[in-house]
Amino acid sequence: MAATKNVQPMSSKILVVDDEALVRNMMCDGLAAAGYATLAVSSGEGALQVVQAERPACILLDIMMPDLDGYDTCAALKADPQTASIPVLLVSATTGARVMEQAKRVGAAAVLRKPVRMDELRRAISQVLGASV
Repeated sequence: MAATKNVQPMSSKILVVDDEALVRNMMCDGLAAAGYATLAVSSGEGALQVVQAERPACILLDIMMPDLDGYDTCAALKADPQTASIPVLLVSATTGARVMEQAKRVGAAAVLRKPVRMDELRRAISQVLGASV
């Protein structure tokens, strides 16, 4: 009997926001292999535009970006009634108490530490989307 792969519905579009192309590509490739449709942008401003047009199911958002950082981007998304319900997972090289407090304050669902392992990433997304891993 062949093993079945856990494939997410294509409505589970994930937006990956990171200013580093290598990181964006790695996350998108790993999520696509798990059956997710992905979108990718390199900035917080770009993320705000894509979210309005595409309405992703979940957003992976780097904290440290040059234009609009992840905290400000998340706060803007949560302040807009049309996007407030979209779960945001912040991604950071550091995850200390200060980062966690700020993430909670802006409404992030979770903080993942870079480099993110794909199994942890898929698990976190499944949790915020209410799906099984």
